[in-house]
Amino acid sequence: MSITVEAKYEGQRIVLENPLDLPDGQRVRVTIEPIDSPTIGQQIVAKWRAAGVIGAWAHRNPSRESTRWARQLRRRAGRQTR
Repeated sequence: MSITVEAKYEGQRIVLENPLDLPDGQRVRVTIEPIDSPTIGQQIVAKWRAAGVIGAWAHRNPSRESTRWARQLRRRAGRQTR
């Protein structure tokens, strides 16, 4: 069994971010890999936020605008079939 977990080095200890389901005293092998950059998901969110994508629709009233949009789509569809 192999798992990857994230942790912080504090003083002389490595502190896991989440507990492990291992019996007390279980010997494990630890490989240290520094995490210098944010995760891919964090990078994507940062780019979306910088581009104004996140929160771009916060001002709209979904119930009123959705109804208007649906009517426009019906009109367009009606014109195309005639």
